[in-house]
Amino acid sequence: MRIKTAAILSAVLVGGMLIIFPAVVEAVFLPSLRQGIPNPIPEYEANLLGVALFCHRFRWFLAPLTVLVLFLIAAVTSKSEVRR
Repeated sequence: MRIKTAAILSAVLVGGMLIIFPAVVEAVFLPSLRQGIPNPIPEYEANLLGVALFCHRFRWFLAPLTVLVLFLIAAVTSKSEVRR
C-alpha cells in the first residue's frame, strides 16, 4: 500500500466513522425512538446501535489509531527501492 492510498483510506474511514455513521444511525433510529422503543428490539437494530455507541464512545481513540495503523501498513508494505 502506498502512502497516498493510506491517506485516502484513513480520511474516508475516519470521516465515515465521525460524520456519516452517526447521521445514518440518527436517521434510522430517531423516528422509532421518538415513538417509543418496541418491546423486543430486532437483533439487527440492537447490533447497529451497539456499533454506533462503541464508535461514539471511543471515536477520539479510534480515529488516530486507524490513521496510525494504515500508515504503519503503508510503511511496512511499500517498496524501499524500485527494482529494475
